[in-house]
Amino acid sequence: MLSQLTPQSFAPLHALFKRGRFKEEYNAELYIGEDLLCHVKIFTGRPPHYGPWAEVFNINPRYVATEWERHVYCVLHRYMEPGDVLYAEYVDDLQTFQALQRGEPPEATRLGRLLVQCGYRIVKNWYHPEGWLEGGMKLQAVKV
Repeated sequence: MLSQLTPQSFAPLHALFKRGRFKEEYNAELYIGEDLLCHVKIFTGRPPHYGPWAEVFNINPRYVATEWERHVYCVLHRYMEPGDVLYAEYVDDLQTFQALQRGEPPEATRLGRLLVQCGYRIVKNWYHPEGWLEGGMKLQAVKV
């Protein structure tokens, strides 16, 4: 369950957890030493109306396509239950962006393959060009 995720869950990364806008939401900053790896927003759900989800964003371009990126997605998968959703931003992942522009299925892109390798089974492109909090370039992955 995402509600059981703790800063130690991401070890050996250093994780700083902060309260979110709602009691079910919190934000994590993940660090490799002094380098910020990425941000993760976690919503633990509000049954029966809203299910749990997590979003990985602002990934440091130096760590795209590294074992550290894989580590974050796989840790989140371990704490998710079937039906939980992950949103993975690909704004700094030129390889995934270009593959989607060429018409490749989301699960066949670099990021999509990584998500499938971590155990996610449904991968969709969740591109919303209007931007702000609800927009952006993300792949949506669901644990089945």
